[in-house]
Amino acid sequence: MAALRTDVRRRTARPVLRGTLTLVLGCLLAPPAMAVSSLSFEDLVANLKSPTAKTREDAAQELGKSRRREAVAPLSALVRDPEPKVRLAVVRALGQLRDPDAVPALVTSLQDGDPDIREEAIGTLVELYGERDRGGPVSRFLETFSDEYDRSSVPPYTAVDPTVFQGLARTLRDEETRLRTESAHAIGILGGGGVTSALVAAVQDPEADVRAAAATALGKVGTLEDGRALVPLLSDSSANVRNRAVQAIGVLQVNDAGPALRELFEQNRRREQGTRYLAALARIGDRGQADLFRELVASTDPERRRLAVEGLARIADPSMLVGFKKDFQREGNEDVRLAHAFALARLGDRAFLDSIVLALGSAGSRGRRARDYLLELGPSIVPDLYPYLNDREAKVRGALCDVLSQLGDPGAIEPITPLLADPSPDVADRANRAIQRLRRVGTGSTPLP
Repeated sequence: MAALRTDVRRRTARPVLRGTLTLVLGCLLAPPAMAVSSLSFEDLVANLKSPTAKTREDAAQELGKSRRREAVAPLSALVRDPEPKVRLAVVRALGQLRDPDAVPALVTSLQDGDPDIREEAIGTLVELYGERDRGGPVSRFLETFSDEYDRSSVPPYTAVDPTVFQGLARTLRDEETRLRTESAHAIGILGGGGVTSALVAAVQDPEADVRAAAATALGKVGTLEDGRALVPLLSDSSANVRNRAVQAIGVLQVNDAGPALRELFEQNRRREQGTRYLAALARIGDRGQADLFRELVASTDPERRRLAVEGLARIADPSMLVGFKKDFQREGNEDVRLAHAFALARLGDRAFLDSIVLALGSAGSRGRRARDYLLELGPSIVPDLYPYLNDREAKVRGALCDVLSQLGDPGAIEPITPLLADPSPDVADRANRAIQRLRRVGTGSTPLP
């Protein structure tokens, strides 16, 4: 029995021994997984000059993770590396470093021979200036980011290097449709008002996606004159192009589009699409459509009623003041009442700012609309907003800090400052951000994240 037990132990031990030996040999023979990341910063920089492409690629990736500004210069030197994988790693690393000194290298990469690298450079430049992480494909990121705002999306104190727009204007003529589309979105997001002529040319691109993106970008950075180039797009074969042109025309208040939008509304009066055309009409404030707005003020549809009131507000006929006050009293829908308050404030009765400011604390579209009304009323209302910084609702105080920072009057710093000690941490944080932004506006500085 003793011999039998010994034999069993030997046979049981053999697989364990073989497994242990295999593990040991594997560890000895396998390349060290942490070899690159364990290198010093200086060694990583040295590896950028390695004759081995994979070594250069790995070094670029690790330098991006280092977040050290000193890495920008040695990485930038590799934007013309003969190996595309290295150049792509370099662009991504420069994006991780988030340093404005990387801009010249990124602009150079906009003309890279590899379309994937050109695309990466576009996305990286928008991330750098736009204070937004991509978190997905470049095309989806740019389209989503672009759709979030009517106008350019960079903070008002941020100055984008003009060479960025020059590079993006060239990429608007790229052979790749997706890159032309992304370049148009990027110009709009970053506020490229100096290259609108390139966008005007792009609204005639043979590809619908490019025309649509160029229309959206013009809505963000264009002038009224630029907006006139969008009127022909109202009859474009692509529904997406038409919808984006309608939106941009409304933002730019292209009065010339009034008759065409009216015709489209009448053709679609009984359809949901008709409301989209009415929204654009309401934004441009075309006096020639006053009869339509007066008709729709009595509509049973509260959305159309609201838009009609907004349209009349932008026409700004003083004779409507008394009628607006009566309608405000009688209106049962809160969104339409808010539109009446906007109309009355626009006509000069600042007492109705009260309804708009208090709506800032509302959730969803109503709160956003109140913010937009205040921004549209402009900097002249800033002193009238100060008393509401003491409102009992934290949501109102916090939202008002955001509005004041966007209106961009540094005179708001002093009234906002007491909110740094607000009992609501959210309000205190928003007050701090507003003060910092207004200080930058006041000094003309242009810091980057």
